[in-house]
Amino acid sequence: MASLKVLLVISAFQSFLSQETSENSLPERHLQSDDYSDYLPPGAHYVHGVLVQGAPSTPGNVNGYGSGASDSYSDGSGNSYGDGDSYTDSASSSGTVSYGNGAGNSYGNGYDNGNSGSYGSQGTDASYGDGDGYGNGNGYDNGNGDGYGDGYGDGDGNDNYGNGAGSGYGSVEYAGPTLGPTATTTDIPTTSTSYKNQHGITTFSMPGTASFAELQRRFESDLAEKENLPQQPWYDEEVPAPYECQTRFRVRNEPPEVITDLNGVKLPPTCFKDDANGLHHVFVIGDWGGVINHYGDPPEPADHRKEVFAAHHRKFVNGADDQAQQNVAKWMKIRAPKSKPDYVINLGDNFYWGGINVQCGAPRGEVSDPAQQWEWIWERFYAGPGLDGVQWLGVLGNHDFGGFLFTSGWDQTIAYTWAKKEKLHFSSGRWMTPALYYSSEVRYSDFTVDWFFVDSNVFDAFDEHQDPGHNICGAGHNYPDASCGTSGPASTEDCPGWFKRLWDAQIPWLENSLDVSTADWQIIATHFPPEHGTDVWRRLGHAYGVDLVVTAHRHIQEVHVDDEANMLKPTAFIVSGGGGGITSEGIPEAHGKDDQYGFMDLTLSKHEIRIEAISHGGQIRSTHCITQRLKGMYDTEKFSGTSLCDGIPSGIQLETPESPTSIHT
Repeated sequence: MASLKVLLVISAFQSFLSQETSENSLPERHLQSDDYSDYLPPGAHYVHGVLVQGAPSTPGNVNGYGSGASDSYSDGSGNSYGDGDSYTDSASSSGTVSYGNGAGNSYGNGYDNGNSGSYGSQGTDASYGDGDGYGNGNGYDNGNGDGYGDGYGDGDGNDNYGNGAGSGYGSVEYAGPTLGPTATTTDIPTTSTSYKNQHGITTFSMPGTASFAELQRRFESDLAEKENLPQQPWYDEEVPAPYECQTRFRVRNEPPEVITDLNGVKLPPTCFKDDANGLHHVFVIGDWGGVINHYGDPPEPADHRKEVFAAHHRKFVNGADDQAQQNVAKWMKIRAPKSKPDYVINLGDNFYWGGINVQCGAPRGEVSDPAQQWEWIWERFYAGPGLDGVQWLGVLGNHDFGGFLFTSGWDQTIAYTWAKKEKLHFSSGRWMTPALYYSSEVRYSDFTVDWFFVDSNVFDAFDEHQDPGHNICGAGHNYPDASCGTSGPASTEDCPGWFKRLWDAQIPWLENSLDVSTADWQIIATHFPPEHGTDVWRRLGHAYGVDLVVTAHRHIQEVHVDDEANMLKPTAFIVSGGGGGITSEGIPEAHGKDDQYGFMDLTLSKHEIRIEAISHGGQIRSTHCITQRLKGMYDTEKFSGTSLCDGIPSGIQLETPESPTSIHT
């Protein structure tokens, strides 16, 4: 009966694909992943790669887990699949669909690891779980650790993910969400059964969100707000008093009427007391938010190294590629109690594949978490001693807009700055991204730092007919009537111009802001590395003495000070795109002895900034110290005192959870 049901659904699926595109449906897409959830007929969903009918509606049946006997999976309608059974539709043009070959649902050493566990592509044989299959480690969320389990679904089928000894992700504890992607509640609306939204159309829309056509009409009507693109820094008078220096970064109490209304704002000054050594730490991370493929599982990096991504294709490394975000977060948690970071600089691409999984254009003040990304990929993930209460100041990356579309919930990424605990019980009030571009003055006892947060997504926003695989504004993946309403972009046609106008306004804003800066340090934070817009960054660095540019986007960890690869020197720049939300550019090592995943720890002082690159295995991969760049000169300040880098052993240093001796104070 179960086999017949799968056959019927596959047939319906093919019929669905063959239908002509209606005016409200999507244009033809260029599939770039194994996820075809955008094409599913109503009620259809995947059970570990198998297309089945029936939408799961309770935690016990989320994605088909937990009904039937041990090691079985439900299709949401009570049918179970398991223990190596396979289902074949040899007559179907979609090819043979098989599940669970191997022993007992494929326990062992790896999920989707290179030659095993791949889904295949549409129209060809699609298989899941061959080879060693799903899981490594000695116990997931059981005992003292969080590794994947020796047995998937051991016991009575009640979603028990392994019963091993529990040696896994170390200090990162994870207990996945139980709410399914199609659960219906009063505050979580849904429009699709799809959750794993790799680049594609957003699954959820907030209450009161207008249709694309209505959003576009509003933008074009005489009621539309003028684009807010100030070229001068300004203070927001709605920030509650007192305006004097506080120990928290602050904004107005309520979000603005239009989410871009605070563009160009200068936040009130923020003050931090010195530690015992007169030093201050700041963590830097980008490209960090992974994909929850199945509810109850920890996030995994978006898999960018599959064959379909030819330029990035490489082998899969268990222990690194399957848990990169967990590993990086673990070492942030280990290091935080010693470093005591004052704040975290977040460089964008916060949630893969396509940002917050809601449609842009939600009503003012509407912030929710229907796909549970905020709670399970950020709030609960980056917490613990030294991180609790620490604010994240950030910018948006191209994937926050949608990757190859612009209608994901990028405005929600800004609006979460005002998330209230009474509505979202898990909100910690740490998120600080009040606009697309803004600045903040940070004062210490004997020096100051001016931070400038800049949107650089113009470098991935092209004409709608160009580069459909990597174009925020591309017609291949945006609806024909796509719009984000009053905030913009107004339409696919307007999209490249919207990003260009944003960029063109930020340059004079930066010039005017830097010109009046009296801080000891000027640092720019943006998503795209400086090989994009090199001439602009060079000119600003020389004219205004920009000391450091912190970036991400490339999925690797780099520090450039006086090396030949630094096209901005003597301005230094770093790339911290190895946060673990997406697979790295190169091949990592399972134990983290590489620069593929990690974060940065900056130590700030009056005369120097020390930059330490921390790997996903806890190594300090490099240590550099920079001094202030002089305005209008191709030189930096000469410093004759004791350097923050003095006495540090040369080469790579390893720290351990028991003895983080290499954290320099």
